[in-house]
Amino acid sequence: MGVVQAAAMALYGDLAHKPALPALLPPALGMALARPLGSRRAPALLRAAYAQALLHRGDRAAAAAIVADLPDGAAAADLRGQLAEVSGDPARALPYYVAARDFERAQQLIDVDDANGGVSGDMALEQQLVLALSSDADAGGRARALWRLGQLTEEETRASASRAASMALSRRALGWYERALALAPNDETYLLAAGQQALTVGDKAAATRYYERALDAVPNSAAARNGLDRARS
Repeated sequence: MGVVQAAAMALYGDLAHKPALPALLPPALGMALARPLGSRRAPALLRAAYAQALLHRGDRAAAAAIVADLPDGAAAADLRGQLAEVSGDPARALPYYVAARDFERAQQLIDVDDANGGVSGDMALEQQLVLALSSDADAGGRARALWRLGQLTEEETRASASRAASMALSRRALGWYERALALAPNDETYLLAAGQQALTVGDKAAATRYYERALDAVPNSAAARNGLDRARS
């Protein structure tokens, strides 16, 4: 997909930015010059780039018409994901991003939906992303997705109706953080999250270990020092 995005910016500058030719022309004329590249006779790469430029411009209908005729592949999948996302359907968008291996956009999709209050549905989406990030090359992304699962589970905890259910969710959140640490054992963010969650479930010994590890990783971490003081108190 990076090739398509580069082509879109080079040819059209997302229809706005230099050094694209359309950026030097009135918008309507720039679009008129680019429009033939959206036809079925144009190479698929250029059609995809044109569709991307149209999406950035906000012309969903025109972009969708081009994308509908694109051959299957990463570029088409990514564009279909974007179309689903801007239509307000993150559950439909995520599989397209996964198929395109655009995991960064997939994570951003979940983060934005979470910010808009979609916690429960986002947990399911995040779990799908964790499963998709299965290769050794994806370990960093998988660790981040596991950490986000922990955060989403914590959010669910705050909405829990009973103390027993809240505690079960808190332990589940800690488990997600521990799985993230299995992939990135020296990551300060994950260690701090695990330390705080261990305190939440009442395991001060585990919290102490996580905060000590965080200080080993980042000796000047004020958050780790504060957490360690709380765990030892």
